[in-house]
Amino acid sequence: MRKLIVSCLFVLFICVPIIHAQFMADMETGLNLSGYNDVRVPGNIVGNTFSLQNDVGSNASLFFRTKFNYTFKERHTVSVLLAPFTKTYKGKPKQNFNFAGQSYSSIYEVKAKYQFSSWRLSYRWDFINSKQFRIGAGLTGMIRDAKITMKGKDNMGAYVESSKSNVGFLPLINFFLAWKFTPCMDFRIEGDAIATPHGRAEDIFFGWAGCVSDIVKLKLGYRFLEGGADKDAVYNYAFFHHIVFGIMFRI
Repeated sequence: MRKLIVSCLFVLFICVPIIHAQFMADMETGLNLSGYNDVRVPGNIVGNTFSLQNDVGSNASLFFRTKFNYTFKERHTVSVLLAPFTKTYKGKPKQNFNFAGQSYSSIYEVKAKYQFSSWRLSYRWDFINSKQFRIGAGLTGMIRDAKITMKGKDNMGAYVESSKSNVGFLPLINFFLAWKFTPCMDFRIEGDAIATPHGRAEDIFFGWAGCVSDIVKLKLGYRFLEGGADKDAVYNYAFFHHIVFGIMFRI
């Protein structure tokens, strides 16, 4: 994964024109809260679905992500997103359940670690770039690094552990809309999304960005992550809320 990140950054810096270009680092942090998170492994066994959030439970946690944008000729933006993401669920489940070949008892505490990290390379063309509006669309290539690990005990009190992981590629539609109500402040909607017969994915931010100086902007808003897949090997659909604070540096 480290080689992939280095390669993406290499492409970002050498494969776009240098003249009239602008580089920006966009860093986000804040609170993450789990909405629903329904899981079934294997996915082709109907009736074996359980909810990590409703049956086990989680607390609010911090998240971090970083995006590097390179804008050239005013309308073209290439970006690399590094978005590691994990969520821990811990508690006594409300029901017995099976996961990845192991049985878990509701008598004993269960600890689950949910990982859905993504690494993305995007290109966007801003077809509107006026004093009041900036609107663009493009394509994103995402590599997802997903894994669910479960630890607990069976009905006999014996320790059990199981996991399901998946690394794969997914193309997404990238979009950006900003209403610039002053020269240095805007309301924006931006993200990546796609829907297919076997699943969907949405990562969308709504919020405000404003200048602190000529090179620094602050960002406040709300981001949601939603999606999943319904396949024979795994069924998982999840929704996460993010309360976002971000800082952007222009070079």
